[in-house]
Amino acid sequence: MAEPSTISRGHGLGVVRTMPEFREFVDQQTPLTVAQRRVLVDQARVLVENLYVHLPLKRAMHAVDPAQRLRLLAYRLEVLTDREFHAELLDIFISVRDLHTNYLLPAPFAGRLAFLGVLIERYAESGGPRWMVSKVFDHLVTEPTLTAGVEVTHWNGAPLDLAVWRNAQREAGSNLPARAARGLENLTLRSLVVSLPPEEDWVDLRYLVDGEPHEARLAWRVFDSVDEVLGVGAAPEGMLAGLTTPPAHLVGVDFRTELVRRVKKQLFAPAAVKEERRVERSKAAVPRATETQKAENIIPTSRPDDLFAKVVDTAHGTYGYLRLFTFHMKDGKIGEFVGEVARLLDEEFPPDGLIVDVRGNGGGYIIAAEFLLQFLTPRRVEPEPTQFVNTPSTLDLCTKVADMAQWRASIAQAIETGAQYSTAIPLSEPALVNAVGQLYHGPVVLITDALCYSACDMFAGGFADHEIGRILGVDANTGAGGANVLDHDQLRSEWTNGPLRALPAGAGMRVSLRRTLRVGVSAGQPVEDLGIQPHELHDMTRDDLLEGNRDLLDRAGEILSAGIPRVLDATVTSVTGQDLLIEVTTRSVASVDVYVDGRPQGPGGVPTPDGATTLAVQLPPSGAATIRLEGFVDGTLVAARQLTVEPD
Repeated sequence: MAEPSTISRGHGLGVVRTMPEFREFVDQQTPLTVAQRRVLVDQARVLVENLYVHLPLKRAMHAVDPAQRLRLLAYRLEVLTDREFHAELLDIFISVRDLHTNYLLPAPFAGRLAFLGVLIERYAESGGPRWMVSKVFDHLVTEPTLTAGVEVTHWNGAPLDLAVWRNAQREAGSNLPARAARGLENLTLRSLVVSLPPEEDWVDLRYLVDGEPHEARLAWRVFDSVDEVLGVGAAPEGMLAGLTTPPAHLVGVDFRTELVRRVKKQLFAPAAVKEERRVERSKAAVPRATETQKAENIIPTSRPDDLFAKVVDTAHGTYGYLRLFTFHMKDGKIGEFVGEVARLLDEEFPPDGLIVDVRGNGGGYIIAAEFLLQFLTPRRVEPEPTQFVNTPSTLDLCTKVADMAQWRASIAQAIETGAQYSTAIPLSEPALVNAVGQLYHGPVVLITDALCYSACDMFAGGFADHEIGRILGVDANTGAGGANVLDHDQLRSEWTNGPLRALPAGAGMRVSLRRTLRVGVSAGQPVEDLGIQPHELHDMTRDDLLEGNRDLLDRAGEILSAGIPRVLDATVTSVTGQDLLIEVTTRSVASVDVYVDGRPQGPGGVPTPDGATTLAVQLPPSGAATIRLEGFVDGTLVAARQLTVEPD
């Protein structure tokens, strides 16, 4: 066996330690005192026993009792080593299989990530699963045959399917596809704020090159990763100027998925990092396309960390492609994000169909996810309602925190009724998530995987529940994160005279505070653990991993080709007093109804043959109005367009 891998200079990762060096570094740190451990356990009990909304569900579905385990841990504080204490507290949180509810390790683990320098992904061949090295860190020095495209067969002597399965059992994914996806990801990348360091110093990898077995020894290394602080949204602006709930209370994100997403980009996508820096330097509202982008039909965007856009040629036609990497804007500018998506949908994509890809999206701001749904459907969007678990603590919290007050009455009533959960109320304001209306009128397909989580689950659920289009999954389920999450420090700062106390040594905790429920035909069904199942499945292929998702996009294109492209554009051509003329351009829309400030105007059913039609609209005396155009075919609503008219 060869010597363990090394990394070359110029890697840009800062201080990098081998695993023995990192253990020595950890051993030099001052361990937690018994008193500090007691604070951590006591605070974990407050969160789990008094606030954790999924506790009844988790006890039923996974046969776990985290509250009892915390009580037992409190009795054993003095006999455990520091590592044993952290491992037990981590395992208690992991046992509920909820990526929202975490124990975040203190220094020296926080802010660091362990990596091997390769990325392994699953694909299908000959009817069974295979695993491939899909990406290699540019600065990894190892066996020259270990390149992107080789098939991996064994991990430390174990067949890779067993190694992935074993690793998956240590993960908090709430369903089997989610655990498997995170087990595979955790083989090569581990955020040490939520996972203890690997036990081994290196990994022996066996792989095939042209059918011949080869081996490489990859050393685990630890570096100071990207900033682990997931900030809160800035002051609402742009399309979200009317937002009244603090963005910090609208978060639904898998902490680890978001961190690992950023690290993957840092290690394996230097071109993406370069593009972010180019856009940041340009400070242009709409960045100019480079020659490379033009050649590849890439649409430049002002938010390259959050999304990617291009026009793709598939075997079944040419369509728009929108990749939503995250719903958590690291600069907090949620309004800029939704505004950029609106611009792309309204101006850049061909009308024949759109592929929206949310694979690997660990969620973020719930308002960002639910706000986008209106852009894709003529129907009124119904945001997912949320519930607290009914306890004296949630009653006190809702009494103290202003924007939670609307849940208080139903929690108080539970003293008499014995109800387990509060009234279900949406976090996203219904008027706000319908303020803009539909912008894209062609058929849409959504691509999901098992790493989609939280706010991304809500986006996928809304996509299904509002019947926007077909969902094409590369896994049999999404990650199934059905909650609004708040961290311990945030709750402590807002819960006046509450039971939360400062955590020692920079440790942290997060808790699922309000659970989310589906709407539409799935109304009332919890998202947690159940997730969003796709309409169709696609097994990733070698060409998908090595050729830019070629087969996956062809399958999405085939689905879109069965849809009906529509157009409903509208432009105000003249305003004379209260008389307004609108030129409507339509395709595959038989007639249009006009609404002014929510009230129907005229007889309705104005015929709209393909092409341009002029509509006369009467404005109210103020001269300001919201005009909604609804397009129909055979009595079915198929398209909508909304205009805002301001007085001169």
